[in-house]
Amino acid sequence: MQRFLDEEHRMLRNAVREFVEKELMPEAKELDEKGEFPWDVFRKAAKLGYIGASLPEEYGGAGMDYLSEAIITEEFMRAGSPGAVVTATLGCIPVFYFGTQEQKEKYLPVVTSGKGVSGIAITEPNAGSDVAAIQTSAVKRDGKWVLNGSKEFITNGNIASWLVIAAKTDKTAQPAYKGISNFILEHPTEGFAASPISKMGMHCSPTASISLKDVEVPAENLLGAENMGFYQIAMFFNVSRVFTAAAALGLAQRCYELALDYAKQREAFGRPIAAFQEIQFKLANMWTEIQAARLLIWHTAKLIDMGQPDAAFSSAAKVYATEIANRVAYEAVQIHGGYGYSKEYDVERYYRDARMFTIVEGTSEIQRLILGRFLTGRLKF
Repeated sequence: MQRFLDEEHRMLRNAVREFVEKELMPEAKELDEKGEFPWDVFRKAAKLGYIGASLPEEYGGAGMDYLSEAIITEEFMRAGSPGAVVTATLGCIPVFYFGTQEQKEKYLPVVTSGKGVSGIAITEPNAGSDVAAIQTSAVKRDGKWVLNGSKEFITNGNIASWLVIAAKTDKTAQPAYKGISNFILEHPTEGFAASPISKMGMHCSPTASISLKDVEVPAENLLGAENMGFYQIAMFFNVSRVFTAAAALGLAQRCYELALDYAKQREAFGRPIAAFQEIQFKLANMWTEIQAARLLIWHTAKLIDMGQPDAAFSSAAKVYATEIANRVAYEAVQIHGGYGYSKEYDVERYYRDARMFTIVEGTSEIQRLILGRFLTGRLKF
């Protein structure tokens, strides 16, 4: 697979892998058990330009392309949930694309410098896949925006220095999605509260429920044009789903590596289990699907680099890579047998971590809906 990358991308991939294996892998299990965001590693990664790598240098980024960021994301997630330091840039995507120069200069460097993380709050208790159904409101009062409502399952919601918040600014708009706007909310802010959510996996990636009670946001923190938030969110997903796919791919790659190593060492009936055809078939399928997912992700990232982001390819990459991660993690546990179900072996936590990826950033069902509509001509991209 390295042969498909130019020398610059190959060097980046090797450098990031070395960093992750030195700084994250040795303590990954302990970090996951503690459920802590790895702040020290996050700051080190930021200094090396691995956080927000595709952002321009004027905002503290490394000025790399999206393919580079996809590579970085995959390599970090080989460590499992501690690799979630790469999610620090979630809020940076819409700010970079739609923010004013002042907003970019103020908020993006906070993340790229390693001083803080960002997030984006869209999902609500009764509005997940149906973004247009959000109920959080934003009303203009005395020259400020006042936000009321709640958000659910927000990555980095309880640790972010700032968040992009989606809210209804026109509840009478038809169709409803035309009444959504996005706002940049700094933390801490009076009236804002976040409660961490305990999850099955991805313990080092904080997830929170958010409450907004008469939260005042300066007028200048409106992101882009009023009532254009839905279109901004759509663009956000076109980009973020590529990185979600790359993250899932990193998990799958590590599960395959662990399964292969174990199969070569574990003996049954007088020989390594890797000598059995059934195990070889499992490994062959795992390897093949990982390579296919990687090529799809790289192709989708290159489309963004060429200024041609494609929602269909983003959805395809996301649904395929995240489901591959679950299948590969399942087979890795199966190859390990009883040990795979034990916390002593890393495949157990990777199996738990992988499950999240078919849900976040739009479920597998939603990705297929998008693709189905595209293929039948009901949606134009």
